[in-house]
Amino acid sequence: MIRPTLAVALLVLALAGCGTAATHDSASTSASSTPAYVTAPFDQEQKLVAKGAQLVVSDGCAACHLNAHASGLGPDFDSFAGHHVKLRDGREVHVDERFVREGLLNPTANELEGYDPKPMLMALARLHLRGQPAQVRALAAFIEQVGPETE
Repeated sequence: MIRPTLAVALLVLALAGCGTAATHDSASTSASSTPAYVTAPFDQEQKLVAKGAQLVVSDGCAACHLNAHASGLGPDFDSFAGHHVKLRDGREVHVDERFVREGLLNPTANELEGYDPKPMLMALARLHLRGQPAQVRALAAFIEQVGPETE
């Protein structure tokens, strides 16, 4: 069974190419029957989230964060962004895009209670995100997108 978060990630990856074909068969599809969201190009935020989804899979984040209930190595993305978490120092913080970006750049500053920081520290050291601000923005945008809707 595919977990909802993994399904979202796969859907984002699958849709990343939708509506980008240079040609399309007008005989089989009429413009009036195709919804605009299928043919309209992604806006910048959607492109950023799609890039983040690709990175989550290619960088290996999915192994610990898209099925976290099974692994216990890290918080599950769908129950992380938009929620409050307790840090090892006792503080409770709201997880938003800024918090995620800071955590990706300086993971020892806000270690989560209940999780061993070593796997995350090793993964981030391997990825060298300090020199990759576009990747940090994309990962943070995707992680926040997976969280609950905010109004």
